[in-house]
Amino acid sequence: MPNPLARLARLKSGPAPARSKRAAPPPAPPGPPPRRRWPRPSFLSALALAAVIAAGWFGTRPDDTPPCPGDTALTGPACAVDGDTLSLGGHITGQRCGGGQLVRLWGVNAPESGTPGYRQSRAALQSLVEGRTVACQRIDTDDHNRPVARCCTAKADLSHTQTRAGWAWDYPKYSKGAFAAAEAEAKRDGVGIWGKGE
Repeated sequence: MPNPLARLARLKSGPAPARSKRAAPPPAPPGPPPRRRWPRPSFLSALALAAVIAAGWFGTRPDDTPPCPGDTALTGPACAVDGDTLSLGGHITGQRCGGGQLVRLWGVNAPESGTPGYRQSRAALQSLVEGRTVACQRIDTDDHNRPVARCCTAKADLSHTQTRAGWAWDYPKYSKGAFAAAEAEAKRDGVGIWGKGE
């Protein structure tokens, strides 16, 4: 028979303490912030990036014209007849360039045969086209029925490069000053015909 006194003592002391629940683990330290998700590039932004890359490849031009698109009839290997004339499809025999289609570079003039700087101007143009494909955009026809064209290699506008190197000068009657800045820089630096000459 249970002891009534023991039961009374338990009632006076209050209810038995509840069993302690298992302690919760401490909260985990905060992790790195969530990675920011960048929006996917749109078609226009991808097109703009392609244009920037293309500008870097072809180089900037002082008059902001695009690279020569290349008339299929005026594209191919070439040699330099003089400092402002090419023979497209021609080749050098001895010291002479010939056998192809004569093309006059648009917007510039270079020293003529027998004048100071002629040989260097021709050699400079030859170094620009040798072993490269030249693409020309026909703009006009000269008095000798030759195409007058804007000609480029993959990395150089030939009229601009010849002028900046001092081996040709701007022909404002036709270029409207497109290469005036390049000529001024060549004069300032005393290069090509603006230096010691031949």
